[in-house]
Amino acid sequence: MSDKECSMIMEAVYDMPELKSCPIETTFKIIGKRWTVLIIRELLRGTTQFNRFLENIEGITPKVLTERLRELQRFGIVRRQIVSDSPIRVEYGLTDLGKEFEPVLLAAASFSMRHMPTTVFKDGKPRTPDDILMRQQ
Repeated sequence: MSDKECSMIMEAVYDMPELKSCPIETTFKIIGKRWTVLIIRELLRGTTQFNRFLENIEGITPKVLTERLRELQRFGIVRRQIVSDSPIRVEYGLTDLGKEFEPVLLAAASFSMRHMPTTVFKDGKPRTPDDILMRQQ
């Protein structure tokens, strides 16, 4: 999509008389809380269990993880499934709605990899997602 097309879409949205609130702000009310994006990132990597989140998200506490997972369930982004009763084992996964965050997070990652490489990469060199995919082949 060209810059002009993006601008036209943004203007059309914000000129709508039925617009109740900013759609960008609404999205960030969901994913803008600390840890939420990292939880979604982990879920995009595959269904996971509670302890896997704790292992893969440095610094998150069990209490906060529980709160965020419940919030994401209320929004319909995460599903919680009991996979065994004895011992009880619970897995979390993204719903179809939750999977729609993938291009949003990829766009955010792409922006940071290109424009903030000294923060993202040890060598400080910018990269694109395509650069990374080509290195893996």
